[in-house]
Amino acid sequence: MTPTEKSIRLLKARGYPVVERVEHWNSFAKCRQDLFGFADLLAVISLVQSRLGDIPGQMVLVQTTTSANFSARRKKILASKKAKIWLQAGGQIEIHGWKNGTAKDPRIEYITLEMFS
Repeated sequence: MTPTEKSIRLLKARGYPVVERVEHWNSFAKCRQDLFGFADLLAVISLVQSRLGDIPGQMVLVQTTTSANFSARRKKILASKKAKIWLQAGGQIEIHGWKNGTAKDPRIEYITLEMFS
């Protein structure tokens, strides 16, 4: 199972009813291209009602990768003007780093506006 497939399963288990791949194959360049240059998945959950009151919905862009490429992916996101705009608009960004083998849980990092220089 690929890191992307693992992240789809994880997001659905976390309660996101909508999880879509947003990367695509560019047949001319012969490579995969991420949405906004950094996102593999988009996960959306609508307004949630809890005993503490309404919690706004969430839109999360996810970069999936292997553990070995985790820091390179973080660097790419933090260099992206589009990533910063996404966060300023209220979206969220996560990086999921999967170890090879049977690891069930990825390393997850939540990118915040404070991380941008």
